[in-house]
Amino acid sequence: MTGKRALIIDDDPANRSIWELVLTDRGYEVLSASDAASSLEQLNDSITLYLVDYHLPDIPGAELVSQIRDSYPSSVVVMVSMDDDADVIRESLHAGGNVFMVKPSSPSVMAQVLSEIESGDIGVNARQLINRHGRRNYTL
Repeated sequence: MTGKRALIIDDDPANRSIWELVLTDRGYEVLSASDAASSLEQLNDSITLYLVDYHLPDIPGAELVSQIRDSYPSSVVVMVSMDDDADVIRESLHAGGNVFMVKPSSPSVMAQVLSEIESGDIGVNARQLINRHGRRNYTL
């Protein structure tokens, strides 16, 4: 993956910091936003990876993911949330999320997901859930 740029959208500064460390360590240029409104100002076609929290202060993350997917269909979107409710996961993946990761996730799991994205094993058509029980593919 060349020109690796990521946008982290999460209202928790600690979560943004952890993702930023993992991403910069892998050579990404990282942008961040604490809500959907400020993230919309940063969306562009040079961003290859979006990390979106489901529970944002202004709109649900799934709604934002749908907007991202409509405008930038070739980007990979990773949804993150502490909420592992089946309806939340389903909504997020139907909105266009490629991976739904239940927080907290270890940096090693984050790095593994990034390796799979960079190698093309997780692409724009992938739908996966990663939680404390492991990994599961979804079909829509």
